[in-house]
Amino acid sequence: MKKSKTIFTIVAVAMAVVLTAGSASASVLVYEPFAYADGWLTGQGGALGTTGTWTAYEYCTGDWRIHQEGDISGVNVAVGERNMFDGTVTNLMTTGGYVGLAGPLDLDPPRGEDEDFEIGRNLDGSIALNPSVTATFTSGTTTWFSYVAVQAWDRNEEAPNLTIGTDPSPDNSRAASLTNSGSGIGTGGGPPRYERNRFYPMYFKDGNPHNLNGAWSGSWSDDAWGTPDDGEMSWIDYDADGFGAVHIVVGKIEWDADTNGEDIITVARFLETDYVLTEAKFDALVAAKPNLSSANWAEAANKPNLDQSQFDTLNIAGLKFFVDEIRIATTFDEAVPIPEPATICLLALGGLALLRKKR
Repeated sequence: MKKSKTIFTIVAVAMAVVLTAGSASASVLVYEPFAYADGWLTGQGGALGTTGTWTAYEYCTGDWRIHQEGDISGVNVAVGERNMFDGTVTNLMTTGGYVGLAGPLDLDPPRGEDEDFEIGRNLDGSIALNPSVTATFTSGTTTWFSYVAVQAWDRNEEAPNLTIGTDPSPDNSRAASLTNSGSGIGTGGGPPRYERNRFYPMYFKDGNPHNLNGAWSGSWSDDAWGTPDDGEMSWIDYDADGFGAVHIVVGKIEWDADTNGEDIITVARFLETDYVLTEAKFDALVAAKPNLSSANWAEAANKPNLDQSQFDTLNIAGLKFFVDEIRIATTFDEAVPIPEPATICLLALGGLALLRKKR
């Protein structure tokens, strides 16, 4: 009887989430599913809430590669072992393709599929936001964003940093700076080396990155800039295939909402094994790690206080990753849409099956 009740409860909760998601007044402002043909990302565009086209840079190939949903990239983790990410996410609604490192067969000339070599390095990419999106970044409002981030190679990788701001990161900077002394707000990941395998809230001011410790000094290996455990979440997690787990990174920006009028940036990440994604679960992650929200930072001087009316650029930078499903919205449910009801039910029952197996 107890097991039957557990099944009923899990499925009922999952269905309730499905039926209520999107029922509140909400709006998707930006949606970039990378629904482009196979090829290079630079020059591609047309996604909701963006204008112009992507400018993308990668150290080895010169550009980011577009892969189709359902296809693996071919990137080798080791001889005979490939990154198995295919652009699909069990607990997140997905369409289009995904982008990041090229596979060996995408190179000119192509490389052997079983070769073990460093296929790519620094990644910097940006696209302009539609002015109608920037117009929503007003005092007293809340902006949510999300994106899928996947480790693409097993050496010297960095979590991709997403910034909503005024300018892109310079090529090869890997989120160490913004051009034109720019400002912006978003997620950490990337330099300094101490922080490259983590997600955390951060922002740019005068072109330089800041987190709860203040401004980064500029030393590439400055460990003192590293955030404590209660202000970061891991990037290096492994999935059922042994490599390249799906990370669903979610951010919440409350404009001018802190005590002295500073912005509040909150960042957390989910895994594909978190079978139902809700705002309550987001809040629980932050409650467990309070410094994931700048509202809880001890030093008021380290908090972001930016002019968001100038934020017209979406920028992503880091090292050796895949990125997919970028969304900016006014609510959590719009920023993190769940799959179809039948899929959620299967996820719920699958979660119960895992629970039984552990017993």
